[in-house]
Amino acid sequence: MRKAEWVVLGTVAGLVTGCAGSPPAKQRPAGDSKPKASQKQKVKRELPEGMHKLGEGVTTEEGTWRLTPSALTQVTPTSRAKGVPRGWRAAKMTWTLTNKTGEIQQLLDLSPTVRYGTMGKPAAEFTDTGIEGIPDAISDDPPRVKPGGAYTLTVGVAVPADAAGEPVTLTTQPMTMFGATGDVDFFEGPFPGAAARKDSVLHPRPAPDTRKTLAFGQWKADPQMTVDHVWQEGAVTDGRATFSGELTLRNDALAADLPYTPMKKTLRVYYGDALKEADLSPSGAVAADTGFIAPQRAATHTFRFSLPKGATADSVTVEVTDLGSAEATFEGEFADKVS
Repeated sequence: MRKAEWVVLGTVAGLVTGCAGSPPAKQRPAGDSKPKASQKQKVKRELPEGMHKLGEGVTTEEGTWRLTPSALTQVTPTSRAKGVPRGWRAAKMTWTLTNKTGEIQQLLDLSPTVRYGTMGKPAAEFTDTGIEGIPDAISDDPPRVKPGGAYTLTVGVAVPADAAGEPVTLTTQPMTMFGATGDVDFFEGPFPGAAARKDSVLHPRPAPDTRKTLAFGQWKADPQMTVDHVWQEGAVTDGRATFSGELTLRNDALAADLPYTPMKKTLRVYYGDALKEADLSPSGAVAADTGFIAPQRAATHTFRFSLPKGATADSVTVEVTDLGSAEATFEGEFADKVS
């Protein structure tokens, strides 16, 4: 919205009011002009256009439902908690799904993705006493909601101990028995336990396009991506060394209505100067089906691979492809552990 422009116009008649010889009436300087309340400038958005704060509601699925996910509240897991990694912080949030139609509706399956921090690492979802998680809405006997009624569920979210105050980004995409729909919504709010971090937005500096092979930690300009580091997971088992690495992609769109950047990249990993191909684990070979990336936000995928029995190497090369076409190549030495 453009700022209103205020112009103070003085007239000769306005300057000669009062008794003769008396000073002219004191006027408010132009800089002191106060706009009417209805004309005040709107408050600057803290999130990119199309994103919502946790606690705000959105209408989705062609107006059928209204979804309102609450802000996160810190909790202490009980002995019955399932899915909380050791040493991680836990919180819960309430989702309210309101049926906006005049007929009974099967509960909407939202297929959520939850990430935390500037690099968009996956948060853990957990269940516990009073934190039942998301029910199976695509089943033979799904939950149903009457016209105008609301369904409330509680979701558990866990992050590493040092992530208190970091942003948690929630992405929802309605799913039906026929597949995903087109409505994708993004929510964000701080993880409780510390003051919200103001330096939570990632601003990478892409390497020059002349760099055909990038070092670990450098950013590709288009699409924006990086492989930060690769490390050995543990001791060699049956003669095979296993490793992990992190691929981070960033959506540089300014608003949510611009094309999304889904995590659908395929990886090829090579080791040594001879570029021998490593063995990718099935769960870490493809960074697909991990949800869309919010505007001006990043998402990190962990990939895993192993070297053949007896093979050794000091360096590793990671090639990122999209539909078989190479988009970026990164190389570097193995790290001792996650940095």
